[in-house]
Amino acid sequence: MTAPRLENRLPPEDLLERDEHPLRELAWLLAASVAALAALVLVTGLVARWLAPKLPFEHELALAERLLPVTAPADTATAARHAALQALADRVAATMALPPGMRVFVSAEPSELVNAYATVGGRIRVFHGLLRQLQSEEALAALLAHEIAHVKHRHVAAGMGHGLAVVLTLSVVAPEGAAQAAQGLLGGAAQLALLGYSREHERQADADALAASLALYGHGGGLAELFAVLPSTEAPAGTVWLRSHPDTAERLALLEAAAKAQGARLTGTTTPLPQALRALPAAKP
Repeated sequence: MTAPRLENRLPPEDLLERDEHPLRELAWLLAASVAALAALVLVTGLVARWLAPKLPFEHELALAERLLPVTAPADTATAARHAALQALADRVAATMALPPGMRVFVSAEPSELVNAYATVGGRIRVFHGLLRQLQSEEALAALLAHEIAHVKHRHVAAGMGHGLAVVLTLSVVAPEGAAQAAQGLLGGAAQLALLGYSREHERQADADALAASLALYGHGGGLAELFAVLPSTEAPAGTVWLRSHPDTAERLALLEAAAKAQGARLTGTTTPLPQALRALPAAKP
C-alpha cells in the first residue's frame, strides 16, 4: 500500500487577477443570515401575537402584580379620585360581559397629557390632562369602556407577546443585548399601550364603547363628546394621543355610521362628573 503523498500547493498564479472580490462570498453569507433572522423574527412574532391572548388571564394578572402592584393612594383626595374612577369602571364593565376572573383596576395619573391607556393585567390609567377636558360622566364612561375593551379582547397581551417573542429570537445572536431589551420591555409594561394598537383593535374598542354607552345611558352622546375633545390631525406634531390612536375625525365618522345603522342617538341627557374628578390639583406649569 502506497503511503499518501503530502505537499504544499502554491496558490493559482491568477488569484489576484480574478474578478471576484474576496469579501463577496462573506457579504452574501451575511445578507442571507440577516434575511433568515428577519423571517424568523416575523414568524415568531406573529405566532406569539396569536398565542398570547389565548393564555389564561390569571397569568397576565400575576405578571402585573409583580410589575405594577396596586398601591394605596398617598392622600385622601387621590384616594377619592381613584375610588370614583373605579366605581364607574365597575359599572361599565358590568355591561361588557368580561370573561370570568377578569377585572380592571383604574387610577388617575398626575400628568397633563390628554390621554389614557390600558396595560397588562387590566390596569387602566387616565391622565389628569384628559380628565380636565371631559364634562360628563357619559364621556368618561365611554373612555373607560374603550380601554376596558382592550383588556377584554387581550389586545395588550397580544402586543406584549409579540415584543417578547422578538426579543427572545434576537437573543440567539445577541444574548446580552436581548436580555437588556427584555428587561426594558417588561419594566416599561405600563407604557406598552402608548405604542399603539392596530386600526382593527381600535375599531373593536370603539364599537364596544358605543354598546356600553347605549346599555348604560340609552345614547352614545358620551362617546361623541369624547371624540370632540381628543386631539385631531391639526394638533401639534408628536401629540401622544395621535401616536397611539387613529385620527379622531375618522373615528367620529365611523361612530356616526354605526349609530345610524343601529338607530341609536348620539345626543341625550348628561350627568356631571363626580366632584372628586372635577376637583383636580392645579396643573403644573
